[in-house]
Amino acid sequence: MINLENVQKFRKYNFVLTPVHKSKDPNIDKKPKTKNGKWFYDWPDQELLDANRLGAWHSDSKIFDVDFDDKEYNAHKFIDCLPATFTVGKKVNGRTIATHLIYKTRENVKDYKKAQPLVELLGNTQTIIAGVDRVIINDQEPIYYSANDIRAECKLIATFSELYKHSKDLTNRNDFYFKLGGALARHTDVPMHQRIKYVKKLCELTGDHEVNNRVGCIERQQENFENKPDEVFGLKELAESLGANLKYFDLIKREVEEEVTE
Repeated sequence: MINLENVQKFRKYNFVLTPVHKSKDPNIDKKPKTKNGKWFYDWPDQELLDANRLGAWHSDSKIFDVDFDDKEYNAHKFIDCLPATFTVGKKVNGRTIATHLIYKTRENVKDYKKAQPLVELLGNTQTIIAGVDRVIINDQEPIYYSANDIRAECKLIATFSELYKHSKDLTNRNDFYFKLGGALARHTDVPMHQRIKYVKKLCELTGDHEVNNRVGCIERQQENFENKPDEVFGLKELAESLGANLKYFDLIKREVEEEVTE
């Protein structure tokens, strides 16, 4: 909803606002309106109130956006793995779905798009925060959070969204978590508390009540890898057991410097 109360509140959040087009023309739709052919950053209240949509400029507002755009809405299921902040969503088949989390920043934030089309981090354009097709879900002032930390969470959300897609109907969950624990240990440096957080969320989403057993499996596989690394299954075995490519797992793989021979 766009009203004077919201516009004033957004200004208190230090959002630099812009009217945004709503159009059937894809070359215009969702683009900021311009003044004299250029983007403008000091629109008067009335022009904002007359708009169909309002956007907040990222850089000028010192904010960045975590944009969930998974067409299957699997990534959206992991949105509460991120810290609560100003949240915007939309209506989908009668349900309100959160799609954007806005965080404050003290740094220049680069876009992170490697987890597209599931989730991305945006810091250089604008995000639509109100209007005819937007719903403000959590109307709190955005919190400060490290863009690097959020980037790491985006990688995990993409990885576990893909795992959820291919594991939600499994009957042999012991084998799945055994191989998942091995793949996480063998190929990643994801901190154990993060592995546990996302495994617990995966259990919740799949209706798996053996949470302690699943977490224990993840922890034991890390110990097994440290003691007998050659005996621990890796990503290849995990992917084969699911019959999937698991391309997003590459986002969380350990970075290994290749030896260069001159």
